[in-house]
Amino acid sequence: MAYRFRLETVLRVRRIQEERARAELLAARTAEHAATTEHDRRGAVLDAARAAGLPDGSRLQWTAARDHHERLASAVEAARAAEVAAADLTSRSLAHWESAAADLKGLERLDERHRAEWRAEQERTEQKRLDEGAAARARDRRRTTDDGGRP
Repeated sequence: MAYRFRLETVLRVRRIQEERARAELLAARTAEHAATTEHDRRGAVLDAARAAGLPDGSRLQWTAARDHHERLASAVEAARAAEVAAADLTSRSLAHWESAAADLKGLERLDERHRAEWRAEQERTEQKRLDEGAAARARDRRRTTDDGGRP
């Protein structure tokens, strides 16, 4: 008789849930890294624009450059907000994965315990069978010797 865990279907579902949660965590970490990279890139562009300063030319050029700096600053703020949102998503994804992994681990431990109990029962059954066989052979030998050595 082969071992079969009664909750095998639930265990399979938990494995799928854990794998999906792990994939979501990976995607969230990737998105967080991309958001951080974009924030850093936009910050560097703004820093370079500020370092270049405002033009000394006409008022129109000066106003256009100042507006450009303001747009760059807004882009940096938006990138920072995206970075914070991505970090929050990563945090929630991590908590979800940890929960799914704990659920899976609990069922796996239960399966291991049941499997060990099943093996022990199989070994007891096999030992009982061997003991009964040995006892029957011993009985047969006693009968043979009691009958005067004839089978």
